[in-house]
Amino acid sequence: MELTEKDEGITSVAGEMLILALILILVSLFAVSAFNLLPGERETVVDVSMNTSADTLYFWHKGGDWVEGKDLTAVLTPTNGGEKIVLEKISLTDCFGNESSVFDLGGCYAVDLSTVPSESYSLRLTTAENVIYAKDGLVIS
Repeated sequence: MELTEKDEGITSVAGEMLILALILILVSLFAVSAFNLLPGERETVVDVSMNTSADTLYFWHKGGDWVEGKDLTAVLTPTNGGEKIVLEKISLTDCFGNESSVFDLGGCYAVDLSTVPSESYSLRLTTAENVIYAKDGLVIS
């Protein structure tokens, strides 16, 4: 059987279509594999220290990520199982002592303890996603 020009044209077009389909499948497989290698969501990491005065609790940002001030919440939970107390913010300052909207390196987040009864508490400083500071057995006197 002899091939005519018409038969040769169909064969080359069909071959090119098969190669094109194979390339599209391989590219999509590599793309899916590459997306699986991307890192997942990252949690906020902050190094915080805490100290108290007579009626104020101070949180100092010692390193790590910055946090929006509006996202910070300080909560006391009595160790005897009472109701949680959300502490009112007094101020949020940067490392120079100026008012700030973010809790960043050197910053200070101060909350009011004047209305808290004397008792032993568990303290949590939280953001919307996680707890960035925790202390159990904090005694307010």
